[in-house]
Amino acid sequence: MASDEDFSSPKRILDARHLRPRKRFGQNFLTDPRVAQRIAAALPSRAYVVEVGGGTGALTAALLQHARGVTTLELDRDLAVVLGERFATAGDRLRIITGDVLQFDLLADLQSQEAPRAICGNLPYYITTPIIERIFESGDIWQCAVLMVQREYARRLTARTGTPEYGSLSVFAAYYANIEKLFDVGAAGFYPAPDVASSVVRLTSKAARRASVRDERLLLWLIRAAFGHRRKTLVNSVLERTGEEAGSLRKVIESAVVQAGLSPLVRGERLTLAEFCALADTLKQQGLMERLWTTLHPINS
Repeated sequence: MASDEDFSSPKRILDARHLRPRKRFGQNFLTDPRVAQRIAAALPSRAYVVEVGGGTGALTAALLQHARGVTTLELDRDLAVVLGERFATAGDRLRIITGDVLQFDLLADLQSQEAPRAICGNLPYYITTPIIERIFESGDIWQCAVLMVQREYARRLTARTGTPEYGSLSVFAAYYANIEKLFDVGAAGFYPAPDVASSVVRLTSKAARRASVRDERLLLWLIRAAFGHRRKTLVNSVLERTGEEAGSLRKVIESAVVQAGLSPLVRGERLTLAEFCALADTLKQQGLMERLWTTLHPINS
């Protein structure tokens, strides 16, 4: 790998090639190698790592010191060339793929590697949620993900029940992984400096999560329904999601809520993950999904 001054600064790297940060790609490049080292050190030792967004290579360089192999995804073709130049001597320990992370078959790539498998990256703010969803979809395969996200987004990921930040993202995240915030990174740690601060979070996959609920599809649907209308009660939010008239269906849902030990007037923002699982199991017992499945919105809508 090259280590000369040409690659010591993202601004210097771009200026030398007459390039500029592209706002449409959400480009804010990490400048502090100490931060990159802290992120890389939070991953399992000797892991295979998929890096989301190689940028100018600050994090890539740190990952190559800790990981047994790295696949870096970079949408910007010009930056993919920069990465190729910077890490020309990395050999088969680094694979650079020019393309969109949302089009990359993350699951298949991880399955092709031996454990430990990990995901890492400074996620573009404008597509953080779609990327997180793709990461969750492959949660059976990876063991750890260390991600830099907008600080407010990190608060939502780790929010507790009843707080303003608590929402469907918080519950989904808690279902798929154990999540901890590692540290904050100020705007000065990037070029160009973003308008918001960032946080680094670590997700440890819950490989046995399906044992906590009878029907995972029903649970995920229920979580979405519960937060679809935050000012409505859980019962009314679920009814709204089904698209059916009230009547007998309201009684079924209210009965299930009470059987799960909850008030029929409770709102979704007051339920813990365990309570969502209990309610989903009760609704499963009552055959709600079988009754509505052909009319419900698609589970991933």
